[in-house]
Amino acid sequence: MTINNHQQLIEHNERLIEKVARLEREVDSLRTQHAESQVLLEGMSASLQASTIEEIYQSIFATLNIQASFDAAFLLTPDVPGTLIVAAASTHQSVHQKLSVDPLLKSVLTGAAKAIIDIKLLKPTWLTTLDATGYHSALLASFSYKSSVCLLIMLSECKGAYLRQDARAISRITGLVEQTLAQVENRFIELEAQQLRIESERVQNNLVQQEKMASLGQLSAGIAHEINNPISFIGSNLQLMQQQVADMFKVQESLKELLDPKALSVLNNLTEQYQCDFLKDEFSELFADCNLGVERVSHIVKSLKAYCQNNDSNWHLSDVCEGIGLTLKILENQIKNTCRIVEEHTETPQSYCINNELNQVYLNLLVNAVQSITDNGEILIRSYCQEQKIVIEIHDNGIGIAHSQLDRIFDPFYTTKDVGKGTGLGLSISQAIVKKHLGEITVSSTVNQGTLFKIVLPILTSPPP
Repeated sequence: MTINNHQQLIEHNERLIEKVARLEREVDSLRTQHAESQVLLEGMSASLQASTIEEIYQSIFATLNIQASFDAAFLLTPDVPGTLIVAAASTHQSVHQKLSVDPLLKSVLTGAAKAIIDIKLLKPTWLTTLDATGYHSALLASFSYKSSVCLLIMLSECKGAYLRQDARAISRITGLVEQTLAQVENRFIELEAQQLRIESERVQNNLVQQEKMASLGQLSAGIAHEINNPISFIGSNLQLMQQQVADMFKVQESLKELLDPKALSVLNNLTEQYQCDFLKDEFSELFADCNLGVERVSHIVKSLKAYCQNNDSNWHLSDVCEGIGLTLKILENQIKNTCRIVEEHTETPQSYCINNELNQVYLNLLVNAVQSITDNGEILIRSYCQEQKIVIEIHDNGIGIAHSQLDRIFDPFYTTKDVGKGTGLGLSISQAIVKKHLGEITVSSTVNQGTLFKIVLPILTSPPP
């Protein structure tokens, strides 16, 4: 082998070694980029699962911290011209603070990312604004969001923590930030539209339900009026008949004193034959039962009329607990064979309210309580004042509600009842009514032990705006 050939072989080997080294660097670079991509994808996925903008920002900070470790990070968005505002911070400090755009920030906003070995040497005023004078190294990059150029600032307590390659890496990451925020923005728009649809359906169904209740109220008032007339007539006639029958028996007793022995004997035989003495006692019991029935029907009619007379949507200063008694009277027949009612009431001040709407809440809760009780149950109803608020509790010892169902119990169309036994609107409407009165309704329950609904209403001295 000649010297030239030997030299060529050496040069060829060197070129191969150089090529291998270059390929290894490229492989390492690809591996690094792949690792970065994995982190970015995971970060994007986590951000897309966020339900608030604050959660999104914190997810982005967590992803950035993996790529380029920091002690504090800030996301800034444009405010008035020449000013940026802190939209989010990893340490939650300085949020909403405003920064003047100095030459350094302007160069990043209009150019490439920058890695600064010791930011203190530049003495930017915004370090004080951010309460970040204890940091040395800085990494700054811009990104686009909602057609605006925004700024990312990452700070480290160590000098020289960030190098040029970190600036290049952060440039790639800001692309992720842009994509993530854009996708999340679209997701929020979809969620908002979906929420608007759900709210619209809820409002429409509430209106339909309220129209039904108004129609039912008018119908009930009409029925109560129609029943009241014949019941009054029957009651008057019963009293008259009772008096007349009593007079007839008095005449019979008077005849016994006037008749001769023979005629008296005939009368006594007839009295015994037709069991007049027995009928006297029987009539007394029959009239008592009839009067009791008439009185009960009259009582129900009066309660129904009182319940329906409140069927307006105006605010009145009244006793918010008054409707509980009326509602119990309406449900008396449904309750009497199912459970026992225990009432514990303390005096509560009057408050502005819409009576018929609160009555609807009491009706929904009491019907649910009765339906949850299988046998020999008890419903405890309490009302009292606590911290300048009126509290109403309805507690039953029925079958209870599973813990997994409690979070959805006030959702429209959600019901724990069998198919055909509930619309799933009662509690949703009840919650809306309580909120309308600036109050709160909560529920706690244990399976096979019972359920407690608690209504807390503020004492309103005037109708809410």
